[in-house]
Amino acid sequence: MSTNTLYAFTRYYKGPGTEPSDNENNKRLIWEYEQLWAENEEERSNDHPRMQEYMNDVLPLFNEDDGIPMSLKALLYNRYTHWLGGYALEDDVRKFREFLYSHHRPDLLNT
Repeated sequence: MSTNTLYAFTRYYKGPGTEPSDNENNKRLIWEYEQLWAENEEERSNDHPRMQEYMNDVLPLFNEDDGIPMSLKALLYNRYTHWLGGYALEDDVRKFREFLYSHHRPDLLNT
């Protein structure tokens, strides 16, 4: 899959030079994580340790076909729990879902 095709799955990163112009921290962080995911094939690998973590910890609690590639959700979940997690797994997953849908796919927030 070409990098340009991957932009359909990213909300903020649409290629070099597309950084958010405002200073809203979540937008900038998500842009950086989306860039990492889109530009590095290894980040999209099912063998990546984050994918294993996501499949083992998150999928039993949050397995929605929402159009977001699982490898991108795995990266965002890993970074979310690094910065904001550390509570009970169920709470982290629930709060990640809310964060993901409010910042990455707001159209899915109330589903």
